[in-house]
Amino acid sequence: MEDILLVHRKSNRNFSEALQDAAIWKTCLRKILFCREDELNNFLDYLEPEDKVLRGEEALTLLLEILCGLHSPIVGETEVLGQFRAFVESRKQIKDALFSDSQKWLNFITSEVKKTRSEHLVGIGSQSYGSLLRRYTKDLDSVTICGSGQLAQEILPWVAHKKSVQIICRNPAKLQAFAEKYDNLTISTYNEAFVHGEAMVIAAPVGDARILELLGKQDTRPQGVFDLRGEDNKLADLAHAQHPHVKVMSLQQFFSEIEENKKDTQTKLETIKAYLLEKALAFTQRTELRPLGWDDICA
Repeated sequence: MEDILLVHRKSNRNFSEALQDAAIWKTCLRKILFCREDELNNFLDYLEPEDKVLRGEEALTLLLEILCGLHSPIVGETEVLGQFRAFVESRKQIKDALFSDSQKWLNFITSEVKKTRSEHLVGIGSQSYGSLLRRYTKDLDSVTICGSGQLAQEILPWVAHKKSVQIICRNPAKLQAFAEKYDNLTISTYNEAFVHGEAMVIAAPVGDARILELLGKQDTRPQGVFDLRGEDNKLADLAHAQHPHVKVMSLQQFFSEIEENKKDTQTKLETIKAYLLEKALAFTQRTELRPLGWDDICA
């Protein structure tokens, strides 16, 4: 990856607080530290035995696969790509040269992910949490979404065809553009809301107590609750005890249900991975002509 490498930690354990200023991208499944080759010695004391240092086409290929959603429980999902874009933008804001607009590795990653998604990932399994939810709620007329962040905003267009869509969140102003676009959308704060949807989707880090409070505010409760929170919780047991007719589907259940779908697409995934490796090799082994400088000789 030119003069850049990745330290890949496939774990929910964070890097040392001593590295809080380093370029570390975090997802729920992994942590990736970005640095230059000459900076690696500064980080060695903080690495763990299972951490993998990746360079060249190995680093490029892994990053391409992750951003294309090939390593996600939901194959092809887009949330991880949105998280990476936000991470890159945050590094640009602090003038991190590794992520400047002139970085060729970053431009390559951006263009290749876009191309791969449009040409090879269309129709391969479920592309997002929203597509799964549309399938699970296809016979329902109304849906309630808890949250106003990126995940909630990605889900909304998938269920916007319902007769009624409700969003409950802390900051309704964040969704003003959606309110203007969808006539069937109502937005409420947690304190004033009564759940109107036949299904409720939890797309924000809301506590179990708050969710149970929402479920207990009215006589007609949702038939099902789709819990997309990644952190451990006891909502299923608590909801069953207090509202036995409400079925709770956890994020882990989402993942297990699509495992069978992943088996059907495994062959195609291997083909895509081979394609991405070929592209990464071509990038790292490319020859550049630089007629204005001596570095042409070493290109």
